[in-house]
Amino acid sequence: MHCAARRCVLKRSLLVQFLQLRSTFLFKSACMFIMVFCLIVGCGSRTGAAHKHREKVNFKLFRVPRVITGQGKYVEELTTDRRRQWISAISRADLSEEKLTNERVCGKHFVSGQPSKDWDKFNVDWVPSINLGHNKKEVAGTGAHRAERAKRSARRRKLREHAEPVVSKKVKRDPPEDLEQDQPENCPIEPVMVPASTEVLDAPEDLEQDQPENCPIEPVMVPASTEVLAAPEDLEQDQPENCPIEPVMVPASTEVLAAPDSEMETQTPSSSDKCTQTTEFAYLFMETKAVQDFTENYFTDCRDSDDRVRFYTGLPAFDTLKIIFDFVAPNVSRKTKTLTPFQEFVMVLVKLRLNPPQQDLAYRFNISQPTVSRVFWSWMIVMDIRLTPLIKWPEREAIIRTMPACFRDAFGSKVTIIIDCFEVFIERPSNLLARGQTFSNYKNHNTVKVLVGITPQGSICFVSRTWGGRTSDKHLTSNCGLLDKLKPGDLVMADRGFTIEESLALHQVKLAIPTFTRGSKQLDPADIEQTRGIANVRIHVERVIGQLKQKYTMLQGTLEIHYVSLTAGSTEPMVDKIVRVCSALANLCPSVVPFT
Repeated sequence: MHCAARRCVLKRSLLVQFLQLRSTFLFKSACMFIMVFCLIVGCGSRTGAAHKHREKVNFKLFRVPRVITGQGKYVEELTTDRRRQWISAISRADLSEEKLTNERVCGKHFVSGQPSKDWDKFNVDWVPSINLGHNKKEVAGTGAHRAERAKRSARRRKLREHAEPVVSKKVKRDPPEDLEQDQPENCPIEPVMVPASTEVLDAPEDLEQDQPENCPIEPVMVPASTEVLAAPEDLEQDQPENCPIEPVMVPASTEVLAAPDSEMETQTPSSSDKCTQTTEFAYLFMETKAVQDFTENYFTDCRDSDDRVRFYTGLPAFDTLKIIFDFVAPNVSRKTKTLTPFQEFVMVLVKLRLNPPQQDLAYRFNISQPTVSRVFWSWMIVMDIRLTPLIKWPEREAIIRTMPACFRDAFGSKVTIIIDCFEVFIERPSNLLARGQTFSNYKNHNTVKVLVGITPQGSICFVSRTWGGRTSDKHLTSNCGLLDKLKPGDLVMADRGFTIEESLALHQVKLAIPTFTRGSKQLDPADIEQTRGIANVRIHVERVIGQLKQKYTMLQGTLEIHYVSLTAGSTEPMVDKIVRVCSALANLCPSVVPFT
């Protein structure tokens, strides 16, 4: 009994599994042969080789764009707006989420045959725009109005067929001056009847000159619906029934004929006005050949060439930009075929100068965001190697020979270097040890600290590697390699926080810092004068650092964590290269220290 029951249960389970597998197979087979149709009303495009062969057009079907979330508020709003405009262009009452998911829109409804990218909002193919199967313009008038117009058209056709003379009220008009002068004395003038709403063109000069003398002018009668020189069709249809007819004087020998359509377009007033307007506004429909952004011509073919270079790169002139490019470019391997090497170089400088997001640079240069990152890193590595020699420690004789007057008056020719530190904000590291080492109590933020030294002439002559924001100025100065460059007899100028007299004394170097009160309420007069003299000239290092951070705003923002982290095969983070390159470029700009 138990064995039979088990066999029965086993058979039943196997049957259920077989039926499930069979239904799944049938469902998948049916899905393979489901045709996908175009959502546009009256289009009829669908998948299938037979339909494509009949259409003889290799078109594609495209999904209705979806709303993209998780990439920022701007991207979400942009894709939401695009999806809404697509649904509005499709304009079907039976639309549902299922149809929007399963059905497609074919390439017949796009000017270029396919939709544009999500970010290209101002492209004509951002939304389907042609062959939409509907017209959203409101039809003027009601059914009764259209019926009335049909009756008037039928009545005018009857009048045209019978061509019965129409007697109408004559309206006296002053003839043109040319007609009064050239008209023979004994030539009678009789009217030709045309509707009052119709404008009558002046007779051509050839017609006036070729007219024979003493020519009798006879009346030529035309129905109210017939016009001289065949007025346009829209004027003929909209002509009211009881339109008054005014007389127009023409010679009897002149034939009233319906000119061809091509000639009428140049003779009727409305057509001539349209032609004039088309000629006047033709520039609106012509494709203008604009200069591609950030090429060499973009900077040279304009009046404000140097201003444009200063704004985008921070360099003083285009000649300086071109010299640096020619010096660096031969050593850089290209990362994209879309941009020229000059555009890649300018893109790196724009990133340093204006610090736009990488996605913004991708939109500006029409490349992908990963390509922007690859181009930036490859160029920064080469620029660091080629431009770092511009940060040069000068010889003592050169410093003495070109010492500015403000330093010479206060300290003679002893000052060799003025040092100070500045900090750059970074993202908070996930590692707890790194987070503690980079947290700055002074800035109340995670930072990296850099020691900068300038000559009395205002050029940057020393840039240390980046240290954690928690590092003290004294420890940074003693371990960054600055002391090895000093010579006996040099004078280093610094702020109060640089208590490095002992370290400098080992190298026989003097330190000039503002005097401490050391517990007293007030400084001595001599100390006050000395402190005032130090402050007057030490301010220049703060001005240089301020100019450096204002000129290259990437040092003002918050750097992403991958700029601080070590990558595979590198011995220093990217932030070190960024600081050195910015300092080298700043040395190519005019100095902030006055020489007189």
